[in-house]
Amino acid sequence: MGDHIKFAGGRGEITKIEERPNDGHLLHVYTSEGQLRKLPSGLPHIEKLDSLVDRLTAGQSDAPLHYDLRERAIRLDLAYKYDRFLSLTSNRIEIEPYQVQAAYEILNSYDHRYLIGDEVGLGKTIEAGIVIEELIARDRADRVLIVAPAPLTVQWQEEMREKFDRNFVIYDRETVRTHRKSHPNQNVWKQEDLIITSIDFAKQTTDDPESDRVSVLDALQNLDEEWDVAVFDEAHHLTARRSSDDSIERTQRYQVGEAVADNSDALLLLTGTPHKGKSDQFYFLVSLLDPYRFSHESQIGPETLEDLMIRRLKDDMYETDGTRMFPEKNIEALPVEMTREERKLYDDVTEYIREYYNLAQQEENQAAGFTMVIYQKRLVSSIYAIRKSLENRMRAIQNDAVAEDLPDEVQDLIPRYSTEPETLTDAERARVEEALETVTITLNQSQVQQELDRVKQLWQQAKNIETDSKARLLRQFVDRILSEDPDEKILIFTEYTDTLEYLRDEVFADHDVAQVYGDLEQSRRREEMSKFEEEANLMLATDAAQEGLNLQFAHIMVNYDLPWNPIRIDQRMGRLHRYGQEHTVEIRNLFFADTRESEILNLLIEKTNQIESDLGMRSDVLGRVLEDVDLDETIMAAIAEGEPTERVVADIEATIEEKREAIQTVENEFLIRDRFDLSGEDDEILDVIERSQHGEVSVDDIETLVRVFFDEFGGSIKGVRPGPARMEGDVFQLDVPEVLSGNQVARQYPRATFTKEIAMEADDVEFISLDHPLVESLIEFCLDSDRIQGEIATKVAATASRTPGILFNYRLGYVSGAGDVVTEKLVRLFVRPDGSVTTDIPELSRTTAPSEISSSHEVDRLSSMAEDLYEAAEMEAWTHVESFAEEARTEREREIEIKREHAERYFEEQIEEWEERLEQYQHRAEQGADMSAPIGNAKQKVESLRREREEELSRLEEEKHVTPQEPELVTAAYVVSPTEAKDE
Repeated sequence: MGDHIKFAGGRGEITKIEERPNDGHLLHVYTSEGQLRKLPSGLPHIEKLDSLVDRLTAGQSDAPLHYDLRERAIRLDLAYKYDRFLSLTSNRIEIEPYQVQAAYEILNSYDHRYLIGDEVGLGKTIEAGIVIEELIARDRADRVLIVAPAPLTVQWQEEMREKFDRNFVIYDRETVRTHRKSHPNQNVWKQEDLIITSIDFAKQTTDDPESDRVSVLDALQNLDEEWDVAVFDEAHHLTARRSSDDSIERTQRYQVGEAVADNSDALLLLTGTPHKGKSDQFYFLVSLLDPYRFSHESQIGPETLEDLMIRRLKDDMYETDGTRMFPEKNIEALPVEMTREERKLYDDVTEYIREYYNLAQQEENQAAGFTMVIYQKRLVSSIYAIRKSLENRMRAIQNDAVAEDLPDEVQDLIPRYSTEPETLTDAERARVEEALETVTITLNQSQVQQELDRVKQLWQQAKNIETDSKARLLRQFVDRILSEDPDEKILIFTEYTDTLEYLRDEVFADHDVAQVYGDLEQSRRREEMSKFEEEANLMLATDAAQEGLNLQFAHIMVNYDLPWNPIRIDQRMGRLHRYGQEHTVEIRNLFFADTRESEILNLLIEKTNQIESDLGMRSDVLGRVLEDVDLDETIMAAIAEGEPTERVVADIEATIEEKREAIQTVENEFLIRDRFDLSGEDDEILDVIERSQHGEVSVDDIETLVRVFFDEFGGSIKGVRPGPARMEGDVFQLDVPEVLSGNQVARQYPRATFTKEIAMEADDVEFISLDHPLVESLIEFCLDSDRIQGEIATKVAATASRTPGILFNYRLGYVSGAGDVVTEKLVRLFVRPDGSVTTDIPELSRTTAPSEISSSHEVDRLSSMAEDLYEAAEMEAWTHVESFAEEARTEREREIEIKREHAERYFEEQIEEWEERLEQYQHRAEQGADMSAPIGNAKQKVESLRREREEELSRLEEEKHVTPQEPELVTAAYVVSPTEAKDE
């Protein structure tokens, strides 16, 4: 037993020999793939393999090149299994220290389940991406699910592909339909490993009312394969609340959260608004991470969230020199005085909108009401935008369009457009608004003609206005800025593409402007962003494009119009007010003076900006202040009823003051607020970054491994830019050796680089990093002993002082209580002939072939005592792995004990509560009431809780165990003195 054998189809270790009649034996073999097989000993193809120690004893040695390839591959394979970050060197972005710190805390936690509540603009997506990458690199994750609002799914896919080189599949109706056709009997959520889906797709309880097919939500709830990592973006949409009778009302979105949370290992909830002032909703959100942490919302406070939540606000983040990471922002209003013609147009169009909005309300025609809201918004956006809308209105009236004519798809989207517009994709929102602009209210023919005449007159008024006062003021502002600094950059936001086109073609026709809007392809968007950074002074952008714009190289922004959705105002500012911004962010809001909508919006911004300053927050206050306020309805009601602006403003001010107190209470009593200070205790994260970027394994090791392998196995690397082919930072054509190509590895990479800086500059260049399929395949090849033996070599030391000896290289790991095999360390042990063992390895000058050794004296001596030296190394390796496992065990037991205390308290309180109910029911039964049903239910609940408690405590008891694995000897080398080697 213990012998290693080779057999048809594989290799393995004999763990048991079972004697059989007729002199035959049955060999129990543990294969290298981790399977147990039984093989008759008499099979002709079974061959005993010499162990590495057998070969050392025999004085054998492998080709130096193959040994070096194998050794380098092992070091790279283990480089990021422990306490180092692969993602700091293997992606196309600059990761900031505070993002590393968040990921570091999560990765060093027991179960990687956290609420990330960082303020808008800090990069929660990047933090989640780092955690995903590191868990994949440490062999802890294969299956990943990302759930986000529909507008963000494509952005997530692009960010994971462009920044981390991970290809996620978006699950939507079409994708799922295709998968079900190809594998009708398989759960659709098992058919891909890296999935992004929208929360509103995942919540569907049926795909087709006429179909008996399992819905996507049912499939998710009944998935028998675990997610290794699950991420919910904008997690505050997962809403459950406590009703008056203490029962729980779960939204369908929350049910998606429950289904995934119960079936995932790591779980990350991302939201910039973790607590919206409703304690029960926050409690149920946190319960997705740890159902036994709190038995009631009253137990939640900042100190109880420390190992469950990360939340940094921009005001609490400091650089190594003690200065704040994020600059101030200065918001100023630029009121625009209308000309007489503009005022008349505004008044006339508003009167028309008021009349037909009221009529739509009377007729309960919701779609027509929305149409009037859109017109009011476009009226204050630009003369051009309202003129286009009036043209559309004329066509709609002439075509007798009514709400019932709206396509079914648009009808289905209207409820979300009304209550949660931020959950619609850009395309969905545009489709709804385009359709709504065609809706009229059913009237008799004479009234229809009257409306048509009226709209024509308004359209003619708009057409006759040659100068847009708001555009003139914007032009003056831009000219003044550029006259002071011709290199200045100005970002101009507008809500509508029509207005953007007007600014581009009329107002700034003499400028070469960059532009980003909703349906712009991603490649074109990157070109426009690059143009703004390098050439253009101006960028025009719509709200449909604001997500994903990171423009901190600019610091001046103009809101040409203010969206009525306060979330968008915050998101606009976040394009410039983010990490890396070196200047005060200057924000100017253009608005028409003496209009209800503009004055209301401007007041909101001024008031919330003051609250942000008072609370030390930089974003999202506006969204929290107006969470329960329907701004569209408030503004339109004021217009429809002719309510004085002063009264509307006073009502909103009262709401703001009430909300200010609620936000203050939440901040002080319920939410954690982490300080991040690189000049204080957080500076230790800089050591992690340094260790990851410049530790034992460097980017040069990857390039060297690839080059040596290509030279050995028939590949080629040619420079494709001017300059020497091997110049650092060049771009190369890689022709891959045939032994590697196939599966995920291409036969050729026409443009590739090993340098991160080059990869960040050029999206069309393949980045050959450690987690690239080519490198992963190459490492796997080098670790396969059937392909590259390379287990033993002779190394020449730089000096003779500590030679000779044998260098033993071990992989060390442990098995967790959950059954995970964690291999995280490479330990190198040098054993001298006297049996002394040290991790202080002599400096080695080169690997040499046995034929180059002038005298075999030292090798002969080492091989003759190899078994004894191996035993000394093995004992030391066990000491190391046991110490390694003990560290993990101590930390694991500490974390499990905390979870056990939480679970015991939770179940104790729950059982006690139900036992009290049972006593009350029994007391009422004794008084003659029929309480059989409540008594039965209470008994069943108590029994269920006791059973659940035992299962949870048993699970925790199992998971706290940490068992060291037997040290795995992967390579060994005779180390000889320089005098033993021939001069080359």
